[in-house]
This record gives sequence, C-alpha cells and structure tokens, in this order.
Amino acid sequence: MIYLDKHEQMMLGGEYGSSIQKAMELLVKVGDAYNAGRMINVNKAHVIALPDLFDLLSALINDGTAKILTTANPLFLNLQRAREMNIPESVVEEGRKAVIREQEIYQRMNAIPSYTCYPYPLYDLRKGEHVAFTESNIAIFANSWFGAKTNLEGTSTAVASAMTGKTPEYGLHLQENRHGKVLIEVAPALEPGQFDYADYVALAHWAGGHLIDRIPVYCGLPKNITPGQAKYMCSAQIYRSAAAMFHIVGVTPEAPTTEAAFGDRKPEEKFTFGNRERKQAYEELCSATETRIDMVCIGCPDCTLQELAEIARLLNGRRISKHVRLWIGTSEFFRVLAKQMGLIDIIEGAGGLVISDMCVRFGAIPPLSDALGVRVVATTSGSIAQNAYRRSKERTSAWFGTTKNCIDAAVTGKWEA
Repeated sequence: MIYLDKHEQMMLGGEYGSSIQKAMELLVKVGDAYNAGRMINVNKAHVIALPDLFDLLSALINDGTAKILTTANPLFLNLQRAREMNIPESVVEEGRKAVIREQEIYQRMNAIPSYTCYPYPLYDLRKGEHVAFTESNIAIFANSWFGAKTNLEGTSTAVASAMTGKTPEYGLHLQENRHGKVLIEVAPALEPGQFDYADYVALAHWAGGHLIDRIPVYCGLPKNITPGQAKYMCSAQIYRSAAAMFHIVGVTPEAPTTEAAFGDRKPEEKFTFGNRERKQAYEELCSATETRIDMVCIGCPDCTLQELAEIARLLNGRRISKHVRLWIGTSEFFRVLAKQMGLIDIIEGAGGLVISDMCVRFGAIPPLSDALGVRVVATTSGSIAQNAYRRSKERTSAWFGTTKNCIDAAVTGKWEA
C-alpha cells in the first residue's frame, strides 16, 4: 500500500472536495498497481480531453481546478478556420459539440488554452523536475531533451495530477529507471549533420522496432541538433516501442558521455543505423502506391518557427496545385510570430494553410479525411504516415519523405521523390 502523508490523506478523505478526493483515489490505485512507495509533488501537467472520456474527466474536475500550471493539447477542430479549410458544414456541426465540450473542460480546470503538442515556449523545464505529461511527443520530449521526469501518463491520470499536484513515484520518476539499455550508432556515412526532420523520424521509427521497453542511447548525431529536430523522434519511437525517453550522447542533459547515459553499465545490445536501415524505415512508413496526392500535412508535432521559415523558403515564388490541400500545423504562439515575420503570407499566398489550435493529422484520418475526399497524403510525420493508413482502415495511404519532397509534391500534385 502506497504511503500517504497527512496532507495526502486529507485529500483522499475528501477534506478538499470531491474532485480532489476522486483524483487522489485514482492516483492511489495507480501507485498500488506499480508498487510505488509514496506520492511526490509535480509542478506542471499537460492534459488531453478525449471525447470517450468527457464524462470521467468532468467528474474528476467537478468542484475543483488545477493546482499546478497545466497546458492543453490541440483541439479536434479549429472552428474559426473550418470554412477556410473547406470542411463540409455537416462535419463542422458534428464536431462543434465535441470542441465546445473540450474547451469547457479545459476552462473549468483553469488550464492554459495552449492547444498544442509543443508547449515548451510557455515555460521552462529543469533537469530533475517532476511533471505529469500525457501525449506521446510531449512526455518523451520532456524526459529526453530537458531531463524532466514524467511517465507517459494516461488522460485521466494527467488530469488527476493536475488537480492534486501529486503523482505516484514509479517508472521514470526514479533515476535508476532512466538509464539507457540499447546503443544506436548513426553511421557517419549518412552525414547526420544534413538530416531533414524526416530522417530523425526514420531513425527513431527504425530504432523503436528493436527497443521493446528499453531506453535507447543515440551516438553519432550532431551536437547542434535543434529541439525542433529532436521532437520528431518522440512519437516515432513510442509508436513502435514502450520506451518513453531517449538519450543523445553529448546533447541531452543525462548523456554528457556514453558511460553516463548507460549508468556506467554496458549496453544490452548495439545497433548501427546506416543507409540500408534508413531506406528500410522510409519504405515502412510509405503505404501509398498512387503517385497523385490529395493532401500534404506537415506539423505533427507542431512546427517550430524555424520549420515555418524553411517551408516559406521552399514555397517562395511557387504555387500549390489546385488539386492539393497543404496544411501546416503549429501553435498559436509560433503562428503569430510567423505572421509578423511575413512567413504566413508566403505560405498562404502560395495556397497553403497554417493552422493552429488543432492537429493537422486529423485531416488525414476519418472522419475529416472521408469528408475531404483525402485518399493519398504526403507528410514528414511518422505519426500521420501510420495513423492515416491504420485509422482509415487502409482507405487513406501515405507517402513519407523530407520537407522538400512534401512541398514539391504540393506544387506538382504528384509524389516524385
């Protein structure tokens, strides 16, 4: 049975209201299931309000609000821009109720309406800081890039931690569980200093097939890898494994050396990512055979300002095919800055749309993909490439490639990579 201090016992006993009580009951059950010794304080949370869990989340919130800084995941649909996206009115009306319910839940929690899977410009994370994050990209990035400590929380447990400021101490909150187990060496012949965002997806996708639940240590990646590049490794890795963090030697805070990343132990296995492995990963992420495309989706996870600038450069002076939709996803924070810099005018002047507050991958999966007639999508995102094919039950297929590949396809209307 997990140990609770006096304050936590009062929470569990209902002295702080029914919401705190229900949240603590849930966290105690999780802690007992994982044999956690105690509860610990968390400083931040990131939450998702999924439609299937609206009633459960409403019950958890009930008469309380978040005790800690809490950010919110993207909405299902940006209602203000639905007409620009040419989404049928029937679909908008059907989605409106869910979006309004999502927003109500976040508002009742007093969560920041960030509506992004890349909320890091909103706050600093410190090495060793305990947080409670759900969503594949956010949790893994927090663990890996910042050295913060979180498990890959479920929707309800993240909300429960937001309400209480507590989480059971198990898993990646314990330092002994954060050491690497598998060494992934990136071959110098690949010239990793020239990697596109898609190459980082391919690397983590391929590595994920070897990990099971073991944390990888990547060796040979450039020391000047950007946060925007590293974030593409997160969801690609978790889609194929249960490893909720990674280390990059000489880059991430818990891996100043290879020895430190492994906790002075030897790796259980070693693998090399070379030309053959990269080719294999790209092929696995491509499910399409038809070269004519309907949509290009970039920005899952949300694009950074640097990515938006690169897309604007690739589109400058060009025009998107009238048969193709180009959706670029980003946070409202970056969209406003990009607008002031003139980047949005270039992208949207070419016929694309820069969309915030919702995940652009929804355009590639039902019900939006069916409503929009999307059958072939091109993307730099491993998440979109896999979701489009699986969640549409193979009605929608994907081409996976570099940013340049995708922008060229948006202009020509064909995949020619």
